[in-house]
Amino acid sequence: MRIGTIGTGVIVKAFIEAAQLVEGVAFVASYSRNISKAEEFVALYQMETAYDNYEAMLESDIDTVYIASPNSLHTTQALQAIDYGKNVIVEKPFAGTLKAAQEVYDKAIEKGVYVFEAICNIHMPHMLTIEDLLPELGPLKIVQANYSQYSSRYDQLKEGVITNVFDPNFSGGALADINIYNLHFITKLFGRPKTIDYKANQHDNGIDTSGILILDYDDFIVESVGAKDSFSYNFVQIQGENGTLHIPNGSNGLEKVIHMDKDGDTEYNIQDKPRLYYQMETFQTILNQKNYDIMVENLKHSLMVVELAEEARKTIGLNFIK
Repeated sequence: MRIGTIGTGVIVKAFIEAAQLVEGVAFVASYSRNISKAEEFVALYQMETAYDNYEAMLESDIDTVYIASPNSLHTTQALQAIDYGKNVIVEKPFAGTLKAAQEVYDKAIEKGVYVFEAICNIHMPHMLTIEDLLPELGPLKIVQANYSQYSSRYDQLKEGVITNVFDPNFSGGALADINIYNLHFITKLFGRPKTIDYKANQHDNGIDTSGILILDYDDFIVESVGAKDSFSYNFVQIQGENGTLHIPNGSNGLEKVIHMDKDGDTEYNIQDKPRLYYQMETFQTILNQKNYDIMVENLKHSLMVVELAEEARKTIGLNFIK
């Protein structure tokens, strides 16, 4: 992979530092509307070229674009990249609306390019551990997930300064930014719920600063909390009649898995790479094997999550354009 990046935020740095550990992955270009920021990234990560013109980067010899711009720009920039025949990695959330996500999906299929969502947890080794352990829990009853992280930008919001992450026009909010990890995790394990509902704390502009998703499956209930206006011990807990799985520190990292049953606790801790490493390892493997069917399967999962998130936001009157 010869990757050009869009964005110069913290997540881009973390992504590059983890992904460049994967054999065959090279970051060669950086795009920013501010050329000095792009130049800083090029110098920091020993890339080849800085751009403040997106089309110029797309005309270069990169083969993949990593998009970590504000959420509302993901779709437009992904479509542009696909038109140039580039593979695309879109930072979560994939899109704000199903219509936008479907447009990217359709164009990817039309052009035959590979499109991935950079949602790290569903590609982690501990996901397989959890899947293997689920039958031992017996009939499931309750699943709880809490990922709450107080945002410094919430302080700005309280002072009347609206940044992208708390702006409906930029497809922000707690569900899009943080509870999306829980939603991916839950639906990857259990599929589409029978119903989904959302209760949220909302700012005057309508954005959700925190909220609780309720997902109803046939035989069990899921509660999923995401907050940017408060903090908590983060965790996932999957409770069945015969045992429980406890994942400390939240679904975004799946740091370890603790299987609790009547015989005691068993801990699983097999992940030894940075949190964002495993998704890139998966993407590179798919590309190397030219396994387009798996790419499509993963992309359909992303579309389902977009659809569910959009449905959930509609219950609180929060609608995105892109």
